[in-house]
Amino acid sequence: MEKFVCDYPWTHFEVNNPDGTVSMCCDNPTPLGNVNQATIGEIWNGPAYQAIRRQMRDQGAQAICPPSCPVMAGGKAYQRLDWIDQLDPAGPALANAELNQREFAAGSLRLESLPRWMRFAYSYACNLDCYHCYQREDATAHRTLPDSFLAEAREMAPLFQVIFPFGGEPFLFKPVSDFLDQTPVDPGCRYFFVTNATLLNDRVFGMLERQRLGMIAVSLDAADGPTFDELRRRGRQADWEALLANLARLQDLRCRKGFVFTLSMTVNRRNHDQIDRFVDLALGFDAEPLLVLVTNPYQTAAFQRDFLHFSPEQFATMAAQIESALPKVRARGFHEAETFLEELRRCLASHRAGANSPLRFALRKTVRQVLARLPEPVAVRVMPYLRWWWYRLHQG
Repeated sequence: MEKFVCDYPWTHFEVNNPDGTVSMCCDNPTPLGNVNQATIGEIWNGPAYQAIRRQMRDQGAQAICPPSCPVMAGGKAYQRLDWIDQLDPAGPALANAELNQREFAAGSLRLESLPRWMRFAYSYACNLDCYHCYQREDATAHRTLPDSFLAEAREMAPLFQVIFPFGGEPFLFKPVSDFLDQTPVDPGCRYFFVTNATLLNDRVFGMLERQRLGMIAVSLDAADGPTFDELRRRGRQADWEALLANLARLQDLRCRKGFVFTLSMTVNRRNHDQIDRFVDLALGFDAEPLLVLVTNPYQTAAFQRDFLHFSPEQFATMAAQIESALPKVRARGFHEAETFLEELRRCLASHRAGANSPLRFALRKTVRQVLARLPEPVAVRVMPYLRWWWYRLHQG
């Protein structure tokens, strides 16, 4: 396989946890520093960032990133920064981007250029209580990023190509809204958002009108109100009809401003028969539907039983609805949606052969716990035998 050298260690700076931990992207969680302990500039050229640049340059992404990384498979096209011609020709963002490209091409480890992509989770707190949230325990801790980080990011903002606040729910917090509303950026800088779209009031839409938008991704998980209430609202303050009205406003905004607009659903036992309807719902708002099989956030037997144990009839329903949905997204030219549906089909086949069985799920969890306690040399020696045993288990 040809070595793939991803440019993220040279371009991306992400604080994907309000504890301040920095990484180069959400698909590779290697910690590169912490904004509670050092400045953006210190972390950017610190030993961890330089080390991951060296690894990427010399070994390629295949050696240091998970095989599931969608970027290596050609996905997440929206994260590419190959549009510097849209930046102000006389502005600092273009000069920074051009210098950064030269440094990447040279394989430089210590950079004079600064990040072009800034993504941060100010807090994990949210106005909803989603059934599959892996951030719930952290959200209740009410941890937020330090003011010093926001102040430094605001000073650097004229250099950024992308600013990507997320959470939790990014529109829940005044410091984030103030950052978006008051921070001077290059005219070509794009804002990206992941949101549940329930807090998009007139003030937020006014702010979105004033910014250049690159992507708005709405997480929905349902094709109707009762399922939304069961999976996401769960006693919190949110209204399905108001949410649909916000999606209509986002559709209008997209028609005028031309950003990537997606709706996502995590497929589970409760919404397994809504794949086709969800695709129709998204397409009705001119949004790209992205569907994935939900993951068990805390690897509990209860979650597996309630949301990830499917009957043969349910598997058949999902397979049929995927086949029905694929021509629809192809006809609209939504290639990411097509890739997601094909991957969902593959994941369901794998799940049916493995973790759909409560016994196999329990066995796999136990094996992982045992391996984690073994000394590494012992774990390496027993892994081939475990793979053989797991293969035979799936066959029988």
